[in-house]
Amino acid sequence: MRHNKPYRYFTHLVVWMALILLYAYPAIKANWQGPMALKYVLVRQVLYGCINFQLFFLLAFVWLPAPVARRQYRRVVVISLLTVCGFALMKYFIGYVFFPDQVLIKMFAMVGYKNTYMSFPYYFLTATRTGLGVALLAYSYRLLLQRQQTGPQDRQLATAAEAARERYVRMQENSRLLLHHLQQLTPILEDERKRDQEGVKAILLLSDLLRYMLYDKALEKDTVGLPKELLYFERYIALRSLCHSDQPLTFSASGDTQQGTLAALQLQHTTETALQQLHSGPVAVRVQVKPGRLLLSLQQHAAPEQHYQFKIYPDHA
Repeated sequence: MRHNKPYRYFTHLVVWMALILLYAYPAIKANWQGPMALKYVLVRQVLYGCINFQLFFLLAFVWLPAPVARRQYRRVVVISLLTVCGFALMKYFIGYVFFPDQVLIKMFAMVGYKNTYMSFPYYFLTATRTGLGVALLAYSYRLLLQRQQTGPQDRQLATAAEAARERYVRMQENSRLLLHHLQQLTPILEDERKRDQEGVKAILLLSDLLRYMLYDKALEKDTVGLPKELLYFERYIALRSLCHSDQPLTFSASGDTQQGTLAALQLQHTTETALQQLHSGPVAVRVQVKPGRLLLSLQQHAAPEQHYQFKIYPDHA
């Protein structure tokens, strides 16, 4: 990128000086016939405008990029103040040596009297105020460039952070659900009559769901293949029926269940929440797959049927 630096410098210089000349044009046109007045305008506005550009460029592209990128604001303030003061001294030196009647003049005297010139402290404060305005402009421009350069990275980091937060919430919810199943499984394992058959089956189902919820690579994405999700949803239904014998579940699915993707574990979480609001008794759980959507229905005798709808994404999404 080193070859771009001269181009960047001259591009900004042309724009800056074009604005200066546009500002000074009325004064230049009005004093074109007067050499002294024209020199006054050219030195104070054009030449010192070019000097102010050097201050702007040094701050915006040489000395401020690193501290601005690292958010070292104290260093930004110190560098800006030192640079502004240094340029104020340089401006005074140039005016004192070469252009005292154009730069340091405070008041033109009448014929026969001496002109009044600015003292060093007075001119230094005046030049410092101008330099601070240029420094503020350079800092704002540097922030704009920094935002343009880091904007895409910040958005990627924000997206990654949001995805990580969603995975954490999902894992937390999965862990809570598995712990709930494990607690409900304890009475079955303590009953010798149920331990050999229902207990072993429940342990196998719980182990299978545990591997799926916590270790399956597919769950690192937002969506999971519909066949896999329905397979483990059916195993969840079987496990919950074993753990809650007072609320047996029957499961049925219809439609094209072999294509599309679905939000991971959404069926399990929705069903678990809905079942906790129902009373004891058999519950029929039905899944209907339609173009672009999945309908989940829970029906219990003497209770209104509950319906839930989920979006199905294409396999390539």
